[in-house]
Amino acid sequence: MVGSVLVATAFPSILLHDAFNSRQAYAYTAEIAGFGERWPGSPGHRKTENIIRQVLQKDGAQIESDDFMATTPRGPIPVHNIIGKFNVSANPKQRIFVLAGHYDTLFKPGFIGANDGASSTAILLAFADALAHQKTGMQIWLVWTDLEEAINDFKGNDGLYGSRHLAQKLAAKRSVSRIRGLFLLDMIGDKELNVARETGSSSSLQVFIAQAADQLGYAGYFFKYDANIIDDHVSFIKVGVPAVDVVDAEYGRMGPSFDSMGEFHHTNGDTMDKVSQHSLEVVGRTILLTVELLDKQD
Repeated sequence: MVGSVLVATAFPSILLHDAFNSRQAYAYTAEIAGFGERWPGSPGHRKTENIIRQVLQKDGAQIESDDFMATTPRGPIPVHNIIGKFNVSANPKQRIFVLAGHYDTLFKPGFIGANDGASSTAILLAFADALAHQKTGMQIWLVWTDLEEAINDFKGNDGLYGSRHLAQKLAAKRSVSRIRGLFLLDMIGDKELNVARETGSSSSLQVFIAQAADQLGYAGYFFKYDANIIDDHVSFIKVGVPAVDVVDAEYGRMGPSFDSMGEFHHTNGDTMDKVSQHSLEVVGRTILLTVELLDKQD
């Protein structure tokens, strides 16, 4: 009797951007929006922190926290930035790339922020799932910033509380020189996706995003108009980190009778019916392909 011989077949590894699951990203968005208001200290905020930690633990990330008490016009507010690190090597000079987004919502009764807060939180969770079994030369940090929203308005130090603290902490630890760059994801679930060329961002990194979008057939969704946005990326740029705000700054109809970022921005109309799985797919795949392109350079 001749025994059968088992031949091992080598399966091609999945590319990082192909590992992105837009259906799961949309499901995460719906779940988080379902928590309701998510300003710091709210039940929805705690539920969001819990799901971030659960997904990071499931995906094998090194989990760190950056916790502090912010001084705000509302008084002291506890802030919790959450960091999930992937592909960390023993090399003390290993380069780092950061993908970030805020998980808090505006202090506004009834505001659930399906696009402004939930979509950025969720796409990072889907990034964690994609990174769980994907090797990169760079360390990839997923950073969920807290208390991005201003209490009153973005004047002085009101707003960007979490990112400002984390950026200054990285600068104090002399980690900035290792950071290849940062992409901030914000309001990227909009059905009518139209990502701005944010004028304060790193133009050299925007070139790589445009290259990735073009490669995937998504060029029409990116950089068709200019906008200057106060967002978490500013905190990192100030300490020397090259950063891009990947933001759709036209949310709904535009015009003098609406908010400068569109009719649904910071309104209770920011609901799940305005969010699209396709938009999450376009942004998610484009950003992860951009990371791959940058990883090949390092």
